[in-house]
Amino acid sequence: MKKLLFIPVGLALIAALIALSVFQVSEGEIAIVTRFGDPVRIVREAGPHRKRPGFLEKVNRLDRRIQVFKPRPIQLMLKDQDPLIVTCYVSWRISDPLLFFQSLGTPELAELKLGDMVNARLGSVLGDYGLSQLINTDPELVRLIEVEAEVLEATNRQAREQYGLEIVDLGLRRVTYPAIVTQSVYDRMKSDREKEAQRYRAEGAEEAAKIEAEADRRVSEILAESGRKAEIAKGEGDREAIRIRGEAYSQDPELFEFLDSLDTYRRILGRETTLILSLDSDLFRYLFPKPQEAGD
Repeated sequence: MKKLLFIPVGLALIAALIALSVFQVSEGEIAIVTRFGDPVRIVREAGPHRKRPGFLEKVNRLDRRIQVFKPRPIQLMLKDQDPLIVTCYVSWRISDPLLFFQSLGTPELAELKLGDMVNARLGSVLGDYGLSQLINTDPELVRLIEVEAEVLEATNRQAREQYGLEIVDLGLRRVTYPAIVTQSVYDRMKSDREKEAQRYRAEGAEEAAKIEAEADRRVSEILAESGRKAEIAKGEGDREAIRIRGEAYSQDPELFEFLDSLDTYRRILGRETTLILSLDSDLFRYLFPKPQEAGD
């Protein structure tokens, strides 16, 4: 009976021993096996692996995937003495698991160290650049790529040597002014825009004056040309009228003299007109015919 009881107990002990001696590594992990705190081997292959029981060896798991974090914002001074607050992002991964485990051990501490390294290098590099080289409407003048490449190269070399880390990518996320100078920057921008608006208004007024002067000149030319044509047409009409009248007068001069006299009477004789003339005047020869003309 006692032998039968020993069998399940032995099997349980064997199963427990196996469970404590086997561990699983996933695709996104690197395992470092330590014996009494000292690293003895690094496991990079995914799958099951053996080790000594847990009280002898311990498995420390590290994330081999790329990690991304945002360091704290840094305030710095540019080459032209413009203060800026810069925020960047950093992508990193473990390149030397053993060095990382011995120097840092945790991702939180790694990101703290990397953030300090990146910000220190960023302040040093940006001190050689002006604001117009970071923010500009002309893309040919912007040097952000050069800044990021210089910071990445320097910090990546330091991170590999000291902590076994590789910085995969690094870039600027945001560039802003400190709150203390924001209002002065806005005022300066407003003043610049007002000057530009005044320049546009002055150029517009000058152009309007040119257009108005050109319009006045064209009007004067058109009026002068119209007046000239009108005078020519009037002169031709008067000439034609004189010609027609001359032809008609030559056919019956007596009739035209009579009609001219009637027209003269109409103009000078009225109800309130007083005219004192001799009866012998030619003006009245059709009203008061002379005796010899009456006898004839």
